[in-house]
Amino acid sequence: LKHRPSGSWYQPACSATVPAMSNGTNGGVKRKLEILDRDAFLERSKAARLRRNPKGHFIKAMYNSLVDAIITDPELMVLPLDDHAIVRGHAVFDTCTLASGCVYRLGIHLDRLFKSASLARLKLPFGDSEEENRRRITEIVCETCVASGLRNGGVRYFLTAGPGNFGYTSAGCEPAFYVTVLSGEKSAEVKATSESLVPATEVPMKPTLLATLKSNNYLLNCMLAMAAQDRGGNFGINYRDDGSISEGCVANCCIVTKEKVFITPPFDGILAGTTVRKAMQLIKEHMQGEDKEIKEVRQEKMKKDQLFEALEVIMTSGDLGVAPVTSIDGTSIGDGQVGPVAKKLKELIWKDAFEGDKEHIKLTY
Repeated sequence: LKHRPSGSWYQPACSATVPAMSNGTNGGVKRKLEILDRDAFLERSKAARLRRNPKGHFIKAMYNSLVDAIITDPELMVLPLDDHAIVRGHAVFDTCTLASGCVYRLGIHLDRLFKSASLARLKLPFGDSEEENRRRITEIVCETCVASGLRNGGVRYFLTAGPGNFGYTSAGCEPAFYVTVLSGEKSAEVKATSESLVPATEVPMKPTLLATLKSNNYLLNCMLAMAAQDRGGNFGINYRDDGSISEGCVANCCIVTKEKVFITPPFDGILAGTTVRKAMQLIKEHMQGEDKEIKEVRQEKMKKDQLFEALEVIMTSGDLGVAPVTSIDGTSIGDGQVGPVAKKLKELIWKDAFEGDKEHIKLTY
């Protein structure tokens, strides 16, 4: 800026020299970015997607409340850039499972979604009544599953403050709800994993509010998994300064002690995992007793040393996920093999999902 004698300020026409690019060309002169029309953008978007997913997109159908319709064209499965899910991370999400043509455990996941939305101060998308939103969301999830053509898969849905502006509150935004139905083969096989302990001094735990609601902010979850995988783990097992176990990046941690007690930490400062809750229910119903695999099921503080003393360590996640941990930081757990509790628990969860009828909504295709 230059000062004119009159005392006012003005901005002269831009005449700055553009620095040379690394290839020696004059930046901003030789290369000019194209301005694409709709058709050209969609063509390039498809080409970019095929680079990432040459065998086809894993999202088979999407519902978007902003248009109140289902989309099966991957190039149209987009969010507005001014949606506050992107602008400020002001959004929550949850999941359920598509199993043998049934929507499995949607109810318990919606319970958590509405709790998350309330804690995040998100306006519900279909009026003020939770009952009406639950009814409408259930219909939408079921219809989107049918539109996908899948009978087995994953469902993930997002409730956001919605688009409207780049402000820092949801004022002026239209609440949005998105549903995606995902392909991906689930396996009844029990697959062992190695794990790694990650201290909270390296990757901090979320504050209680963010830990107990299922928000879109998974930065620390991602960093926990990355830290664990750098050292040969998978989910990662976070532990506090006092040595107590919290959780994995997207999984709850459980142990089976030498006394045949199944233990998982209380939901204090961690997510109340729906899978670990189902695991405790099924163990009590089918595996607990003096002459059975488990004598007692408890939720209590669990120290990291207990992991190495346990007969089994198990990570639970994603409705169907039962991952027996056979080693932690290179040290074998139990005999270093998949244990009987993990095997039977996986069998029970799989049977409950694919053969049960208690938490299922049967779809008509």
